Amino acid sequence: MRFRDRAEAGQKLAGVLTPYRSGDVCVLGLTRGGLRVAYEVARALGKPLDLWVARRLHVPGSRLTLGAVTEGGGLYLDPQAARQAKLPGETLQRFVHDEVDDVERQARQLRGGLTPKIRGCTVLLVDDGMVTGATVAAALLALKQQGVRQRVVAVGVATPRALELVRGRADAVHALTLDPGLREVSEAYDAFPALNQDELRRWLTRAREAGPARTGSVAPDVAGGWWF
Repeated sequence: MRFRDRAEAGQKLAGVLTPYRSGDVCVLGLTRGGLRVAYEVARALGKPLDLWVARRLHVPGSRLTLGAVTEGGGLYLDPQAARQAKLPGETLQRFVHDEVDDVERQARQLRGGLTPKIRGCTVLLVDDGMVTGATVAAALLALKQQGVRQRVVAVGVATPRALELVRGRADAVHALTLDPGLREVSEAYDAFPALNQDELRRWLTRAREAGPARTGSVAPDVAGGWWF
Protein backbone atom coordinates (compact mmCIF):
# COMPACT_ATOMS: atom_id res chain seq x y z
CA MET A 1 0.00 0.00 0.00
CA ARG A 2 1.28 3.44 -0.96
CA PHE A 3 0.03 6.71 0.45
CA ARG A 4 -0.54 9.97 -1.34
CA ASP A 5 0.74 11.87 1.68
CA ARG A 6 0.76 11.79 5.47
CA ALA A 7 -2.80 13.08 5.63
CA GLU A 8 -4.06 10.05 3.71
CA ALA A 9 -2.11 7.70 5.97
CA GLY A 10 -3.70 9.35 9.00
CA GLN A 11 -7.17 9.06 7.56
CA LYS A 12 -6.68 5.36 6.82
CA LEU A 13 -5.22 4.73 10.27
CA ALA A 14 -8.22 6.42 11.86
CA GLY A 15 -10.41 3.82 10.17
CA VAL A 16 -8.74 0.95 12.04
CA LEU A 17 -8.52 2.85 15.31
CA THR A 18 -12.26 3.32 15.79
CA PRO A 19 -12.27 1.03 18.90
CA TYR A 20 -10.47 3.90 20.63
CA ARG A 21 -13.14 6.46 19.80
CA SER A 22 -14.58 6.18 23.33
CA GLY A 23 -12.74 6.50 26.60
CA ASP A 24 -9.87 8.56 27.98
CA VAL A 25 -7.59 8.52 24.94
CA CYS A 26 -4.88 10.92 23.81
CA VAL A 27 -3.16 10.94 20.42
CA LEU A 28 0.57 11.66 20.30
CA GLY A 29 2.41 12.31 17.05
CA LEU A 30 6.09 11.41 16.99
CA THR A 31 8.05 14.32 15.61
CA ARG A 32 8.48 15.22 13.06
CA GLY A 33 6.31 13.61 10.39
CA GLY A 34 4.19 11.62 12.79
CA LEU A 35 2.42 14.75 14.02
CA ARG A 36 0.85 15.33 10.60
CA VAL A 37 -0.45 11.74 10.54
CA ALA A 38 -1.64 11.99 14.13
CA TYR A 39 -3.55 15.18 13.39
CA GLU A 40 -5.89 13.26 11.08
CA VAL A 41 -6.29 10.44 13.61
CA ALA A 42 -7.13 12.83 16.45
CA ARG A 43 -9.58 14.79 14.32
CA ALA A 44 -11.40 11.65 13.14
CA LEU A 45 -11.62 10.14 16.64
CA GLY A 46 -12.42 13.44 18.36
CA LYS A 47 -9.48 13.10 20.72
CA PRO A 48 -6.88 15.59 22.00
CA LEU A 49 -3.62 15.78 20.09
CA ASP A 50 -0.11 16.45 21.30
CA LEU A 51 3.37 15.66 20.07
CA TRP A 52 6.18 13.55 21.45
CA VAL A 53 9.67 14.69 20.48
CA ALA A 54 12.06 11.96 19.36
CA ARG A 55 15.49 11.94 17.77
CA ARG A 56 17.66 9.26 16.22
CA LEU A 57 21.15 8.93 17.62
CA HIS A 58 24.00 8.77 15.14
CA VAL A 59 27.58 8.00 16.03
CA PRO A 60 29.45 11.33 15.83
CA GLY A 61 31.25 11.59 12.52
CA SER A 62 29.49 8.62 10.90
CA ARG A 63 26.10 7.53 9.55
CA LEU A 64 25.80 4.60 11.96
CA THR A 65 22.53 4.79 13.90
CA LEU A 66 22.99 3.99 17.57
CA GLY A 67 19.33 4.17 18.52
CA ALA A 68 17.05 6.98 19.64
CA VAL A 69 16.09 9.26 22.51
CA THR A 70 12.82 10.99 23.29
CA GLU A 71 11.51 13.48 25.77
CA GLY A 72 10.47 12.02 29.09
CA GLY A 73 13.65 9.96 29.41
CA GLY A 74 13.04 7.59 26.52
CA LEU A 75 16.17 5.78 25.30
CA TYR A 76 16.81 2.84 23.01
CA LEU A 77 20.32 1.74 22.03
CA ASP A 78 20.84 -0.91 19.39
CA PRO A 79 23.21 -3.44 21.00
CA GLN A 80 24.95 -4.31 17.74
CA ALA A 81 25.40 -0.67 16.74
CA ALA A 82 26.74 0.18 20.20
CA ARG A 83 29.38 -2.55 19.85
CA GLN A 84 30.34 -1.32 16.38
CA ALA A 85 30.64 2.27 17.57
CA LYS A 86 33.31 1.30 20.13
CA LEU A 87 32.68 4.47 22.10
CA PRO A 88 34.05 4.65 25.65
CA GLY A 89 31.28 4.39 28.25
CA GLU A 90 31.74 7.93 29.53
CA THR A 91 31.75 9.35 26.00
CA LEU A 92 28.54 7.53 25.11
CA GLN A 93 26.86 8.59 28.34
CA ARG A 94 27.78 12.23 27.82
CA PHE A 95 26.62 12.12 24.18
CA VAL A 96 23.25 10.62 25.12
CA HIS A 97 22.82 13.08 28.00
CA ASP A 98 23.41 16.07 25.70
CA GLU A 99 20.94 14.74 23.13
CA VAL A 100 18.27 14.16 25.78
CA ASP A 101 18.70 17.69 27.11
CA ASP A 102 18.29 19.11 23.61
CA VAL A 103 15.18 17.03 22.96
CA GLU A 104 13.59 18.20 26.22
CA ARG A 105 14.37 21.80 25.32
CA GLN A 106 12.82 21.37 21.88
CA ALA A 107 9.68 19.82 23.39
CA ARG A 108 9.20 22.79 25.73
CA GLN A 109 9.64 25.24 22.87
CA LEU A 110 7.18 23.46 20.59
CA ARG A 111 4.48 23.25 23.27
CA GLY A 112 5.00 26.73 24.62
CA GLY A 113 5.72 25.34 28.08
CA LEU A 114 2.52 23.29 28.32
CA THR A 115 2.66 19.67 29.50
CA PRO A 116 0.59 16.90 27.89
CA LYS A 117 -1.96 15.33 30.27
CA ILE A 118 -1.41 11.65 29.58
CA ARG A 119 -1.06 9.95 32.98
CA GLY A 120 -3.70 7.25 33.31
CA CYS A 121 -4.76 7.62 29.66
CA THR A 122 -4.62 5.27 26.72
CA VAL A 123 -2.07 6.84 24.36
CA LEU A 124 -2.17 6.32 20.61
CA LEU A 125 1.45 6.83 19.55
CA VAL A 126 1.34 7.67 15.84
CA ASP A 127 4.13 7.86 13.27
CA ASP A 128 4.32 7.90 9.49
CA GLY A 129 6.37 4.70 9.51
CA MET A 130 8.99 2.53 11.17
CA VAL A 131 12.15 1.18 9.55
CA THR A 132 14.21 0.23 12.61
CA GLY A 133 11.60 0.97 15.27
CA ALA A 134 14.20 2.72 17.44
CA THR A 135 12.32 5.99 17.98
CA VAL A 136 9.07 4.21 18.76
CA ALA A 137 10.82 1.86 21.20
CA ALA A 138 12.38 4.82 23.00
CA ALA A 139 9.04 6.64 23.13
CA LEU A 140 7.27 3.58 24.54
CA LEU A 141 9.77 3.46 27.41
CA ALA A 142 9.20 7.15 28.15
CA LEU A 143 5.43 6.75 28.10
CA LYS A 144 5.63 3.81 30.49
CA GLN A 145 7.57 6.02 32.88
CA GLN A 146 4.89 8.72 32.49
CA GLY A 147 2.24 6.37 33.88
CA VAL A 148 -0.02 5.99 30.85
CA ARG A 149 -2.66 3.27 31.04
CA GLN A 150 -2.10 1.70 27.61
CA ARG A 151 0.49 2.30 24.91
CA VAL A 152 -0.85 1.74 21.41
CA VAL A 153 1.37 2.16 18.35
CA ALA A 154 -0.17 3.15 15.01
CA VAL A 155 1.90 3.60 11.85
CA GLY A 156 1.36 3.78 8.14
CA VAL A 157 4.15 1.40 7.14
CA ALA A 158 6.63 -0.81 8.97
CA THR A 159 9.34 -3.39 8.41
CA PRO A 160 9.26 -6.82 10.06
CA ARG A 161 12.38 -5.83 12.00
CA ALA A 162 10.66 -2.78 13.46
CA LEU A 163 7.53 -4.72 14.36
CA GLU A 164 9.60 -7.34 16.14
CA LEU A 165 11.28 -4.63 18.21
CA VAL A 166 8.14 -2.79 19.32
CA ARG A 167 5.52 -5.52 19.62
CA GLY A 168 6.79 -6.67 23.01
CA ARG A 169 6.94 -3.11 24.32
CA ALA A 170 3.43 -1.95 23.36
CA ASP A 171 -0.04 -3.05 24.41
CA ALA A 172 -1.11 -3.06 20.75
CA VAL A 173 0.44 -2.30 17.37
CA HIS A 174 -1.51 -1.27 14.28
CA ALA A 175 0.32 -1.08 10.95
CA LEU A 176 -1.46 -0.43 7.67
CA THR A 177 1.17 -2.14 5.56
CA LEU A 178 4.31 -4.22 5.97
CA ASP A 179 7.29 -3.73 3.65
CA PRO A 180 10.33 -5.97 4.24
CA GLY A 181 12.41 -4.02 1.73
CA LEU A 182 11.68 -0.56 3.15
CA ARG A 183 14.88 1.48 3.59
CA GLU A 184 13.32 4.92 4.19
CA VAL A 185 9.76 5.74 5.27
CA SER A 186 9.53 8.20 2.38
CA GLU A 187 9.53 5.28 -0.08
CA ALA A 188 5.91 4.52 0.91
CA TYR A 189 4.68 8.06 0.16
CA ASP A 190 4.18 10.03 -3.05
CA ALA A 191 4.61 13.35 -1.18
CA PHE A 192 6.81 13.38 1.90
CA PRO A 193 7.82 16.98 2.70
CA ALA A 194 9.99 17.76 5.71
CA LEU A 195 8.23 19.61 8.55
CA ASN A 196 10.05 22.47 10.23
CA GLN A 197 9.53 23.80 13.75
CA ASP A 198 7.02 26.44 12.67
CA GLU A 199 4.90 23.88 10.83
CA LEU A 200 4.87 21.58 13.84
CA ARG A 201 3.66 24.46 16.01
CA ARG A 202 0.95 25.33 13.51
CA TRP A 203 -0.46 21.80 13.42
CA LEU A 204 -0.40 21.61 17.20
CA THR A 205 -2.08 24.99 17.56
CA ARG A 206 -4.69 24.07 14.98
CA ALA A 207 -5.55 20.91 16.93
CA ARG A 208 -5.77 22.81 20.22
CA GLU A 209 -8.09 25.41 18.72
CA ALA A 210 -10.38 22.63 17.50
CA GLY A 211 -10.63 21.58 21.17
CA PRO A 212 -11.78 17.93 21.16
CA ALA A 213 -13.42 17.09 24.46
CA ARG A 214 -11.81 14.65 26.89
CA THR A 215 -14.11 11.99 28.30
CA GLY A 216 -14.00 10.34 31.69
CA SER A 217 -14.93 6.78 30.73
CA VAL A 218 -12.45 3.96 30.41
CA ALA A 219 -11.00 3.07 27.01
CA PRO A 220 -11.58 -0.45 25.73
CA ASP A 221 -8.81 -3.02 26.13
CA VAL A 222 -7.94 -3.86 22.55
CA ALA A 223 -5.21 -6.48 22.46
CA GLY A 224 -2.83 -7.31 19.67
CA GLY A 225 -2.98 -5.35 16.46
CA TRP A 226 -3.07 -5.68 12.72
CA TRP A 227 0.06 -7.53 11.56
CA PHE A 228 0.43 -7.76 7.79
